[in-house]
Amino acid sequence: MQPVEIVGQIISVIAVIITFVTYQMKSTRQIFIVNAVATGVSCIAYAMLGGITALGLNIMCIVRNLCYMHKDKNKHCAIILPALLSLIMAVLSAFLWEGYHSLFFVVGITLNTLAMGYFNPQNLRKSILLTSTLILIYNLFVPSIGGAINEVVAISSSAIGLVRHRQKKEVQPQ
Repeated sequence: MQPVEIVGQIISVIAVIITFVTYQMKSTRQIFIVNAVATGVSCIAYAMLGGITALGLNIMCIVRNLCYMHKDKNKHCAIILPALLSLIMAVLSAFLWEGYHSLFFVVGITLNTLAMGYFNPQNLRKSILLTSTLILIYNLFVPSIGGAINEVVAISSSAIGLVRHRQKKEVQPQ
């Protein structure tokens, strides 16, 4: 492994640590801001690791997160924005093509953008099981240790959240 790749792997793990901080945030605004920072750090790691597709689409994810922070202020924007951002990501992916493994990231991040925009928290957790699995596969191709860890944590957190929600629902009196 080249020195630039070692530094890229270290930076990818730092991005995961910043992402963990997101789980401690209370407001949606704080979550989107800290997640944008974590995604920015991931962009640096992907640039060093040669993950061009993830680099470009993660830059779009920063834009997405900042847009989503304000999307509830305009009802029309809330309806159109997720589809528009997903379309832009799909078109942009043609210019970021690394090979067939890019499709895992493109499909995963595009579906995640739609899910974040349209789904309630429980359905978003369900969608993360698919989207994070696709992105995990891409991270194994790059390879990005931090990216893979991040997706495993996302999958695990979503699964735990789904189980906890189901148990809570079963306990509540009808």
